[in-house]
Amino acid sequence: MISEFIHIPTFIYTAINLCVLYLILKKLLFKPVWEFMEKRKNAIRESMEKAEKEKSEALELKGKYDSELKEAYVKAQKILKEAEEKAKQEYERIIRDAKNEAEALKIKAEEDIEREKEKVLKEIRNEIVSLALEAASKVLEANMDTEENRRLVNNFIDEQGVA
Repeated sequence: MISEFIHIPTFIYTAINLCVLYLILKKLLFKPVWEFMEKRKNAIRESMEKAEKEKSEALELKGKYDSELKEAYVKAQKILKEAEEKAKQEYERIIRDAKNEAEALKIKAEEDIEREKEKVLKEIRNEIVSLALEAASKVLEANMDTEENRRLVNNFIDEQGVA
């Protein structure tokens, strides 16, 4: 019964045709398609590997830049701290110098005042001597040697501790 529906020579001829067609298609169509698919698969794999490599390099660079950024921040903080310390030291030096200068000016002023005081006292003493001599000269109504009298009055004043 099966042989009624299947004609054996046609079946063999069709099977041979299919095998030949398969070999021709394999040679002409399947082989280029497989090669194309293999190349495409390799290209995708290489792209993925390259992307993964670039991603790891980018992460490495990011880590490096983050590290450098932290170092720069630390250096900036250190520089600021040093600048503040130098400014503080400079401020203290300026204050110290100003105090020293003020003290020196005060001492010089005190010395100047003392010299002026001594000068004024000498002038007052000379004035007192002159007045005393004039008064004595008028009292005695005599012309006396003024240098000798001046010496005597100065000695007297020194002995008495006046001026």
